[in-house]
Amino acid sequence: METRERIISALFQDVRLNGFQGLRADKVIVDLGITKGALYHYFPSKKEIGATIIDEVLYPMYTEFYERLDQVEGDPVPALQEHLRWHAGICDDQEAILGCPLNNLVQEMSPLDETFRLKLNKIVGKMQRSIMEALRRGQALGVLKPTFDCDTVAWFYLSSLEGSYSMAKVSKSGTVFKRSIQQLIYFLETLKA
Repeated sequence: METRERIISALFQDVRLNGFQGLRADKVIVDLGITKGALYHYFPSKKEIGATIIDEVLYPMYTEFYERLDQVEGDPVPALQEHLRWHAGICDDQEAILGCPLNNLVQEMSPLDETFRLKLNKIVGKMQRSIMEALRRGQALGVLKPTFDCDTVAWFYLSSLEGSYSMAKVSKSGTVFKRSIQQLIYFLETLKA
């Protein structure tokens, strides 16, 4: 792994544990055994670190599934349900304590920095649009009920997913997350024609 990628990975893990405001880049570089000069060569400011984590770690991490969802031609419900099952499968108590990296940064940084908010909103917007368009395609094919608003349901889906992470984090319980996600899986069944 290249030095830059090692630094990004370590900085991301530190942000995941301590939040962006709690980031200790000086500790990270000591742990990596690199110099402060090496860090500043790649990232001249803390804000640049945050922008890089959002653009190069979070964006691909969170949009990969939704880019695949864009290719679903038929009923999107099974793909959405499988994605939820994947989330439930990886969310043990330790993951619950850490929370969702995207949600954590949205909560922490959106009120504090407009650049962060816009970058995070780009990720959320991509996720929402992909769900909305998949639902619209399902309605157009007649496999989903025509009676619900796809835009609203897409926001509800994301709110439920991210809210489930928040409730799991505050309760320190992967079980809370799994139960909540199971309800969202059941809800998706109600959309079918």
